[in-house]
Amino acid sequence: MSAPNLIDIARRAGVGKSTAARALSGTGAVSESTRAKVLRAAEACKYRANTAARTLRRGHSRLLGVAMSDSTSRGFLSFAVTAQKLEGIAHGAKWLGYDLQLFIEDLEDVEALRRLTIEKDVRGFFFNGHVQPAVLDLLKRYRIPWIGLNWRHADRPADPHCWTDFAHAGRTLSGHLAAIGCRRVLSNDWLSAAYGPYADGLRAGWQAAGRAASDLVILSGYDLRSGARFSAEIERALDGANPPDGILSSFDGGVKDIYRALRERGLRPGADIAVATFDDLEVAANLEIPCTAYLQPTFEMGETAVREMDRLLTQAQRGDVARDIPGTLNVRESTRLFQARNRAETH
Repeated sequence: MSAPNLIDIARRAGVGKSTAARALSGTGAVSESTRAKVLRAAEACKYRANTAARTLRRGHSRLLGVAMSDSTSRGFLSFAVTAQKLEGIAHGAKWLGYDLQLFIEDLEDVEALRRLTIEKDVRGFFFNGHVQPAVLDLLKRYRIPWIGLNWRHADRPADPHCWTDFAHAGRTLSGHLAAIGCRRVLSNDWLSAAYGPYADGLRAGWQAAGRAASDLVILSGYDLRSGARFSAEIERALDGANPPDGILSSFDGGVKDIYRALRERGLRPGADIAVATFDDLEVAANLEIPCTAYLQPTFEMGETAVREMDRLLTQAQRGDVARDIPGTLNVRESTRLFQARNRAETH
């Protein structure tokens, strides 16, 4: 069987040959919806761009770099969030005909990054962790494109980034607890200061459900992610005059603290008190009572970052790169049991 060609892609996508060519090459005017349709058709046909020929025609490479700090702790690449982002980048690069290489560098040395663009013809960088503002400013001066994956500096909202829609995460979690019947909720929040407006989302979801603002208690601070301080706040709330019937954790490791505090008081996690968390990593699904969790769109984040990088490299009107990508809620027994109990009590 012969390899699929451009006409096959165009026919499957329902577009003209020239439109398919522009969408695949990243040149010319093509709407995002059309480009996505062509890319899906190319993937379905198992089409692979001839990057060598394209490089000869254009006079430059199609190489993108994922830059990791040389001070990154061992095992970072195998961490679930990092691995999923890398997988998304790899798929996005494949679909758009880019090559991809991982570089481990001193990310405080902008000249090291600049040398990569000269010696290896790297067209742009994806950063999986924080890079100092001074380095970012120099990259901009040197006109070296970059995108941060799931991070940006809080005081630099215009920096190129693709990350979780933290407001959506907050709205989804608080709205879910309200929908299953929770009347008073306790939540910790370490995300708003370091990432995005998670607490604003919590309030918006709670308010949209018609709940009183005073019945949503938010504890802010990184030291309240999990551990002794978070446990103490949970215990104080449960022992108080107006205890919560729902508890949210902004870190899945904090769910263990919640479950322990509930059991010490003879309360059943999920049945007596609804529990949910951000993010859905190794802990939430593997507890004895699996915990409802908001899953970050890490795979989609990587794919989106490549599309945005392609836009920066190929379109005259670049615009900002600031993509807030919504995740999904995985509903499990820690809220299903509470909802079932409420339904039984009302019938």
